Amino acid sequence: MVENSVLISESSTRDTLRQILHQLLENGEVESVFALRGTRQEGRYCYSLITDPSMMEEVLPFHPVMPVQGAKALSELTITEPLKRPVAALLRPCEIRAFVENVKQSQGSLENIFIISCTCPGVIPASRLLKEQRDDILGNHDENIRNACSTCTEFIPGVQADMTVLIASDEPQDGTVIYLHTEKAIEIAEKLDSFKLETGKPSAELTSGILEARRKALKELLRDIPALGDGLHSLISLFSACIGCRGCREACPLCSCILCDYETARTVHSPELVRAEAKRKGSLRIPTGTLQFQLGRLMHISPICTACGQCSDVCPVDIPVSDIFIRAANLVQESLNYFPGRDTDDTPPLATFVEKELLDITD
Repeated sequence: MVENSVLISESSTRDTLRQILHQLLENGEVESVFALRGTRQEGRYCYSLITDPSMMEEVLPFHPVMPVQGAKALSELTITEPLKRPVAALLRPCEIRAFVENVKQSQGSLENIFIISCTCPGVIPASRLLKEQRDDILGNHDENIRNACSTCTEFIPGVQADMTVLIASDEPQDGTVIYLHTEKAIEIAEKLDSFKLETGKPSAELTSGILEARRKALKELLRDIPALGDGLHSLISLFSACIGCRGCREACPLCSCILCDYETARTVHSPELVRAEAKRKGSLRIPTGTLQFQLGRLMHISPICTACGQCSDVCPVDIPVSDIFIRAANLVQESLNYFPGRDTDDTPPLATFVEKELLDITD
């Protein structure tokens, strides 16, 4: 790990990163760039794998929107085999952590991926940026970001990042500051034109105020979301609006089962059973199994949830899915002493057998 080496540019973050990515492609340092870019439809964005240096002008580095979770998209590129040639990937910290968990589940590979990340200021739900007052929403960024972002205390990327762009900071920065964490990052930086290499303050020193504010917001969210003592009735109430669309599962970068258990004969109720239950109870909610699905996913994902907020973003009936998962993840991950995405060598809890575990909270 390289300590506090920084690349300094007088240009904006967007222009600086576009210039860097252009040079990386043009010089053959990477074969392609995985990054966010705008589409022809105003207010719509997509991740793209870009090979043409001239298209770097379309890239929107760390624009405050997450059309899909980057880890899910990157897994599609590496799930069958590692990349043969280097790819520069612009990923937010929660996307990196989710991708690390995917790698542990054999759903991707980190090989030949040069990761550029940022101290993340958070993203705005994609639906809000389709509104006419889009410029006002972007201008009031902090007031419009996801709950998951305003309560995220892991907004500084971990050891997997090769470069970190200082975006979220206690004080506005002149130009662009990029931390170089690896020898490969240093090697690349030395070949770039029009940039200065210096030694900077640790990013943690420049973001301590943001961290404190987010810890406070997280504490408030955990206080307001139903606690264990509220029992099952509170969760039933929260999930009562579920229409069974499975959008949260499709958007989640960590729901990686090829065949979801909630789409098998074991859990999909037959028409005969549905009719019999309706007759027995007098009425039966359709579709069936929505609460079972939500509670099952909560149990399955909470140990490895990276709190990206994508599940709430896609919910058509505005269930605070990510708030519930953040609450569960905080309880479960602390109890299991497991922090997803921090280390590729940490074995996921559900894949680990411990003879004596959780004795302090079980009968």
